[in-house]
Amino acid sequence: MRTAYKVVAHIIAAAVVLQAALIAWGTFDVINMLTAGDVPEGPPLAGIMHGMIGMYAAPVLVLALLVIALLAHAGLKWALWLLLAVAVQITLAFVAFGAPLVGLLHGINAFAIIALAELGARAVAHAPAHVPSTRKVMRPAT
Repeated sequence: MRTAYKVVAHIIAAAVVLQAALIAWGTFDVINMLTAGDVPEGPPLAGIMHGMIGMYAAPVLVLALLVIALLAHAGLKWALWLLLAVAVQITLAFVAFGAPLVGLLHGINAFAIIALAELGARAVAHAPAHVPSTRKVMRPAT
């Protein structure tokens, strides 16, 4: 299960990198069209793909990571932080359509998602196989 955790965490980080590449492609595509005197009739394909990964693939992957963390008994803290970061990311995306300056926070939060995914993968890779209980247990007097 720990291997599954690491793989899914790396896939999440890679998906964010792919989203950054897609949004860059879409932006340069629109700039190219405007420079040529064309007016885009809708969002570029790259922008649509960026949104689909962010709205559908990323949340499913993060929820899968959370389930894996529960089953593996490792990385739960990182999976929960990642879930929060993805929820914030989606919220920032919707807010940015009304207030474009919020898009800066959306871009910055993407780096936080990558960092949380990779830190979680590293933490699980280096976690001990068995974590002994730290609770003091009272023993009966003999």
